[in-house]
Amino acid sequence: MTSTEQPAIKKQFIAGAVCPACEAMDTIRMWTQDGTQHRDCVECGFADKLNADGNSIPLELPTRVTGDRPKPVKKAKPMQFFPNPKLKNKDAGE
Repeated sequence: MTSTEQPAIKKQFIAGAVCPACEAMDTIRMWTQDGTQHRDCVECGFADKLNADGNSIPLELPTRVTGDRPKPVKKAKPMQFFPNPKLKNKDAGE
């Protein structure tokens, strides 16, 4: 290995960890680089650094554009709150 090559960084999956962005379980990897702990999600691409207390340090300052990104929308079923007479069940007999 020459002096310009960096040693490979060992990234470890954290069992039972839940991604703060997509809420997927067992998709978080952690590693230490230059004395700072890093983590990322292999499912959604979320990444951040952790301080000495284990609290998240955002990778960029939150702004109007980059702040509070919405969580991914889960598949939902349409709901009908009021019966629509045009949607009668044809099997029930008219």
